[in-house]
Amino acid sequence: MILFVVNEKSGNGRGKRTWRTVERRLLEQRADYEAVAAESPAEAVHRAKARLGQGGVAALVAVGGDGTVHSLLPLALEFGLPLGLIPSGSGNDTALAFGLPEDPAAALDIALNGAARPADVIVTRRPDGGRQYSLVSVAIGLDGAVAEDVNGSRYKRWCNRLGAGSLAYIIGLLRMLAVYKPQDIAVTVDGERRVFRRGWLAAVANLATYGGGLKICPEARPDDGKLHVCVVHGCSALRLLAVFPAVLTGKHVRMEIVTMLRGTEVTVESPVPLPAYGDGEPAGHTPVRSAVLPRQLMILSATGSG
Repeated sequence: MILFVVNEKSGNGRGKRTWRTVERRLLEQRADYEAVAAESPAEAVHRAKARLGQGGVAALVAVGGDGTVHSLLPLALEFGLPLGLIPSGSGNDTALAFGLPEDPAAALDIALNGAARPADVIVTRRPDGGRQYSLVSVAIGLDGAVAEDVNGSRYKRWCNRLGAGSLAYIIGLLRMLAVYKPQDIAVTVDGERRVFRRGWLAAVANLATYGGGLKICPEARPDDGKLHVCVVHGCSALRLLAVFPAVLTGKHVRMEIVTMLRGTEVTVESPVPLPAYGDGEPAGHTPVRSAVLPRQLMILSATGSG
């Protein structure tokens, strides 16, 4: 039996509409399924965990966006279940990385008949000893401030209605550039520590894109056993804004204000606590310590290999 976890509020209500389409097809196909629906990822997880405790579930399928997938990672790992996705969020970078179509019917066919593909997961350890799992990225500094602004904004809803998730990130970036102050950032990758003056952001990525298709770490692959790090540093806000369009194509990696790193363990520190967000969800503040869990998650995709 497949358990569908529906975030009705994802994509400004798109999740609820998508589920109606998906459920009709499930009934037509007489599929063996159950569903839990909620208006937030946290509520959905609570209900899903209660159902998983009863047993008999062969796979989890999220109906939502990157935030919904993020919330289900602990359950998928704890119960050893493959995780599928019917994308209906604002960014959908998970769907992009695993070749999942936006069309609900086509995405459902993959969830029901696709192969399970191994994927890496980022585990971030907080100072209080807690852990957070992320699939897309952990954004620190300016990126974290942008995520915080976007999550609490009205403009995100309008961007969702337009089907332009990345536009919300761009709007948030423009807003935060006016107030954010860069700090020195120390980034340690596999024991090698480097300090970056006037650091704007450090993005620790498992997938190539974030923010709705922005190619922050274009060489990242979900199953390469590595964390890819993009550090932007040593420039003015105006200079940063001028080169930002290059992130749309991934050409920013060649610029002198960008340093790309990779490894299995990454620590980001700063003299002033900087916000961190994992897959767009709060992950505390610096210092942030992240590591890769290689191929610990199974993702239902069109093919079984990357």
